Amino acid sequence: MSPPRVGRPWERPDTEFPAVVPVGTLQFDTAGSSAVAITGLLAYCNGFEFFVTRLVRPDVLSSLVEQGPRPPNPGGSLRGEAPLKIGVEFAESGRAFTGGWVDIRYADEPDRPFVYPGGSITRQHRMDGRWWVWPLPPPGRLVFICQLGETETRLSIEAQLILDASHRSTQAWPNA
Repeated sequence: MSPPRVGRPWERPDTEFPAVVPVGTLQFDTAGSSAVAITGLLAYCNGFEFFVTRLVRPDVLSSLVEQGPRPPNPGGSLRGEAPLKIGVEFAESGRAFTGGWVDIRYADEPDRPFVYPGGSITRQHRMDGRWWVWPLPPPGRLVFICQLGETETRLSIEAQLILDASHRSTQAWPNA
C-alpha cells in the first residue's frame, strides 16, 4: 500500500526542498516613490515561488502619513502608496494575478495558472512578500507583471531557468 499523498498536485509540496533559480534581483522599471523587484525564485517539482520586495522612499512616505506611532500592519499595504498587484504571464498559455482573497482548495485540478499569496511582512518603508505559482511554466519567456496603481511594468526571464531548477528540488523522504 502506498503512503497517502501530502497535499494536492497544484499546491506547494510540503515534503520537498526547493532549488534556487539563479536570476539575482530583477527590478521593475517603476517611477515615483516606490521601487519594486523580484528578489528571489525557488523551483519545486510542480510550480515555483517568487519573492517581491517593495521599497518606498522614506522622505516621500513621511510627507504622506501622519507623524507619530502607529500600530503594526503585517501583510497590509503601505499607507499613502498606490496598491501593488503582481502577476505572471506564461508563454502562450495564460496569465494570473495577485489581489483579493484567493482559495486554492479546488475540488479538481485548476484549468488555468494561478498565483497564491504565501505571506508578507510590511513595515513603514518596505514590503516583503512571497507567492506560489502553479503550474511550472512552459518553455519560452515567463513575464512578471507589476501593477502599481494604474501603471503596469513588465520584465521577463527564460522559463527554462525555472524548469531546470525544478529538476534539482529535493524530496525530504524519497521512499516515503
